Amino acid sequence: MLKFLFRKIDLSLFLGFFLGFSCPLSFAQPDISLEASCARVFQETQLCPPEGCRLSQDTCIPKDCLEISAEHCPLQSCRLLKGCEGQDVCYYLADIEEPTCGTMGYVGPVECCEGLVKRCGSEFFDGTCDMIGKDSIYSVPICIACGNGMCNQFEDGCNCPEDC
Repeated sequence: MLKFLFRKIDLSLFLGFFLGFSCPLSFAQPDISLEASCARVFQETQLCPPEGCRLSQDTCIPKDCLEISAEHCPLQSCRLLKGCEGQDVCYYLADIEEPTCGTMGYVGPVECCEGLVKRCGSEFFDGTCDMIGKDSIYSVPICIACGNGMCNQFEDGCNCPEDC
């Protein structure tokens, strides 16, 4: 009986490795797109890996970067940034090369240019604030000109109350 159990465990590990489930994100390979990875796993197994994919009309498609946990963030199509709560957030890739310093509205890992500061928070139409922007584009700090006495672009009463 014990011998049979070990064979069953060995077979499960082998199949898991063979089918690409040896680790949570083995379906996302750096040499192919997340879309192709989702489709490949779904075609081979009829399962849609929940770490980075979701079912849509009987097709396995990639999740939006903001929907993917930091631990499963597919770095071939998304990037990790520090979020407003200080934790890593899976975020969109930048379409540009990283600057030496962040200009107005910049979202990314480098420090803001002189005269700008990184701030979190967005104001709703009713005047209430969302300071963490969980699972949204507002989940990471942006560079703004807060502190110059004028309520500039990207500033509001939540992320820059001293100017707005």
